[in-house]
Amino acid sequence: MPSSTPDALESDLLNKLSVTSALEDLQESLLGSLHRVGWTERVTSLATELLRAGRCETFDDVMDAVMASAEGRSHPALGPKHSEKNGDTTTNGTKEGKANGTKKGNSDAKKSSEEGSYDPLKYIEEVDVRIPDSVVDEGVRGLKDILRDMVDLEDEAPNGDKK
Repeated sequence: MPSSTPDALESDLLNKLSVTSALEDLQESLLGSLHRVGWTERVTSLATELLRAGRCETFDDVMDAVMASAEGRSHPALGPKHSEKNGDTTTNGTKEGKANGTKKGNSDAKKSSEEGSYDPLKYIEEVDVRIPDSVVDEGVRGLKDILRDMVDLEDEAPNGDKK
């Protein structure tokens, strides 16, 4: 018998999910995808450079700055260029029609454009650690697959296509 309230439905879903490894499997898959596209390396590099440059002093400071960058928000530790760059992005981190993590400013930012020397402040201001659209899409598909086994999704036909 289906749950009668949203809270009861949520509780039922959480109970069903707790007896399977579906969410853990999805998490492992998404972490692998993030690693393959270089996202984990960019996050680690950003955190390291924020500490080296003295823009952050504590773990909480680093987490706040990295989370702001990942969400496309400005943060004082990220510098003025980062604020300008993120100010004209669209939903889910796409800019100028390119998916996250594909434009100049990721690992290429570690190399100065002309001299070939590394500028950590430029890297901090230009690195893009928003989660790539391809990984977000993979997560949504994976979560829908998990939920499809437990509930009828209203916005989909029986074969999984959108209505």
